[in-house]
Formats: sequence, structure tokens, C-alpha cells
Amino acid sequence: MLRFASTVLLLTLICPPPGSSQQEPAAFLGQPDADRIEALRTTAISEVTKGRGGRTLAFRITLADGTRGYFKPKQTFSAAHWYSEVAAYYLDRELGLGRVPPTTGRTFRWSELQEAAGGDERVSELGIAPDGTLKGAFIWWIPEPLKRVRMGRKWERWVRVQKSLPVTPYQRPVDYRADLNRRPGVREATDPSRPIAQAPDVEERPAELSDLIVFDYLTQNVDRWGGDFTNVRSRGPSGPLICMDNGAGFWLGEQRLGLMEARLKALQRFRRSTIEAVRKLDIKRFSARLQGDPLAPVLNEKQLDGLAQRRRAVLQHVDATVARFGETRVFAW
Repeated sequence: MLRFASTVLLLTLICPPPGSSQQEPAAFLGQPDADRIEALRTTAISEVTKGRGGRTLAFRITLADGTRGYFKPKQTFSAAHWYSEVAAYYLDRELGLGRVPPTTGRTFRWSELQEAAGGDERVSELGIAPDGTLKGAFIWWIPEPLKRVRMGRKWERWVRVQKSLPVTPYQRPVDYRADLNRRPGVREATDPSRPIAQAPDVEERPAELSDLIVFDYLTQNVDRWGGDFTNVRSRGPSGPLICMDNGAGFWLGEQRLGLMEARLKALQRFRRSTIEAVRKLDIKRFSARLQGDPLAPVLNEKQLDGLAQRRRAVLQHVDATVARFGETRVFAW
């Protein structure tokens, strides 16, 4: 009876309230979230290994029921925000995109993870509480291989009405700044040996990339385009695009970043349904949705206000672009 009641409560928390832009239960690529979220929140650990790759220390965890997840703990590294991973999940579901893997806040005992961490020097960066617990974002592990989407240089033509873009903002921040300040005759930071983008690998890809840019702008995720598109991946070869690695967002300081403004302004083609979802986004309702997470409150008032500012900026940019080029060319999908 308790398990049934908890499942009903969970469905109430992660499914949108009446009047939401999303009428169906929250889902990842059409697969319902409820059972996965419940397992991530409540099931005991069976096995822990240290995460591989990346700048930060994380843990790959298998639970007693076989569910696997990736735990990104609280830490001091400036671009690793556990709360951004969690908030990005809820925002994705509020918009009805269904591209962020099921994610929830969870607290583990450090003693459950310590052996897997071993002598890793990054342990000193973890936010272990005085009571020996460690909170963070627990993300469902996608079983299929995630393939890097390699578009080639100048792929941004796919998401623009105008084709020319002298300096692309869709690259590492340091490389973007270097290209902006490049003197005549100095080679651009973007690797010139990479081939020029031709046709997308699948017809849906440009619309997915447009959605991704809008979503990243809303979440303030600066860490998407570096490392030859390491964080631009599909579920299987030529599969649907995944909004993964959302930890470098929802900054506590400045709420409008110059690089993110450039990435938004470079985008000129949109999926109509995505922009309609942004128009319908209710920040108060989204804030209430965040309260259903075990680690609530996930965002503070400044971060929520920043999201509201960025939502308005997206709509203003879309409206201005439509006024300039017309609906037919701007709403390409």
C-alpha cells in the first residue's frame, strides 16, 4: 500500500498540472519517467564505480533493482552545478520537450561512495556535509550508446535564414573570444581542418539543434559546443538528439551572459511548437514543480527571475526575427 501511495504521489509531482503545455505524463523520448524517477529516488545502492572522463568527480551507480544512474554531487568547481542538472530536467518537462534524461535530486552517505573515489584528488572539491552526506543530481543512465553528432564547420547555416556568420558563437568561450579579437591574417581558433558541413545526418537534426540552442539559452548552459561537440550527442547512430550535461547553467551571478546572448542572436530558424511552449511557460508553475524534488528548493528567486528574463529575451528575439524575415522563413519546422 505504501509503495502504491508513493507512486501516486510521484506521478502527481512529476506530471504537469492542469493547463500545462504538456498534457501527457512526463516522459523521456516518449518513455514515461515515473518508474525511473522513483527508482532513482528510493532504491538502495548495489554497486558504485567512479565516473570516467570530465573535469569533475562523479559516480556511476547501479541500484538494487538494476536501475543505473550517474550521480553528479555538490562540489566547488565553478561550472558543475548539481542544481542546474535537476532544474534543466524539470524545465524540459515543463516545456514538453522530453530530451533530458530522467533526473532527480538525491542524497547519499559519503561512506557509500568513498571506496569508489579512492585517492582521487577531486574529493577535496566535494560538498560533503558535516553529517557525512553528499547531495547531488542523480541522472538515469541511458543504456544505448550516445553518439557524438559531428556536423562539421559552418553547420549553423542549418538554423539561420541568413547564411553568413563571420564568427560562430557555437564553440568554446575562449575560442569565441579569440576569434572575435583575431587580427587579420591570424588563423581562426575553430579548427580549419574540419570539413565544411554538408547535409544533416537526419532530416530532423536542424530543428533539434534549434531547440537545443533555445533550451541552453533558457538554462544558461555555457558548456555545450566545446571539444568538437562532446556534449552534442544522439541516442544511437542518427538517433534523436539528447539534452545531456546540463550542469554549467543557472548561474548564481549574472543572469544574462554575453556569450549566451550571441548564441541566441545567431539563431534565426525555430520550431513553432517549441516557441509556443516558451510563450506558455509560467515561471510560478515551474517553481512549484521544482518543489516536488527531494532537494527542493532547487533554484533561488534570483535564478527564477533570471529564467523569466531569458524567456522574455527569447520571445523578443523570435518576434523581431519574424518581423524581419517573415513567419514562413523563420518557423521552418
